[in-house]
Amino acid sequence: MKGFTNNMVGLTDVLEHEGLPAGQVQEKPLLFVNDKHKEYFHRLIAETETSADARERLALFYLLASLKKVRKNPARFFDFQEMKINRLAFKELLSPMEQALLQLAFHLYSEKDVFRISVRDLFTNLDQTGALLALGAIRLRFNITG
Repeated sequence: MKGFTNNMVGLTDVLEHEGLPAGQVQEKPLLFVNDKHKEYFHRLIAETETSADARERLALFYLLASLKKVRKNPARFFDFQEMKINRLAFKELLSPMEQALLQLAFHLYSEKDVFRISVRDLFTNLDQTGALLALGAIRLRFNITG
């Protein structure tokens, strides 16, 4: 990952509150499951020098950061140097909810239906928190403000 840079000043504050550029109001702020989710999300943004316009990457990072197994060993799931998905990620022992969130993260990032998961299958495998995370990532990716 790239080191922290000064060009990220203010970006994490904007994302924390709205997920949108400064000056725009969003009714529903991003849900962070816990402080580690929030911290890791902001760390990924800073270390990869991700801009606020890279919405597909922000959605990916938002969902990856929500998963404890990813935070423990991120390289098993994503190559941050080359910004590529590790397709062997599903050889890991993941719960159905973790699998669904990971599939959604990869789909929002790559715009490819690699895993052929339907919307019904996705949400069937999510609890309420997982569903809110999925919806938050979709809102972030497609700049849905309401």
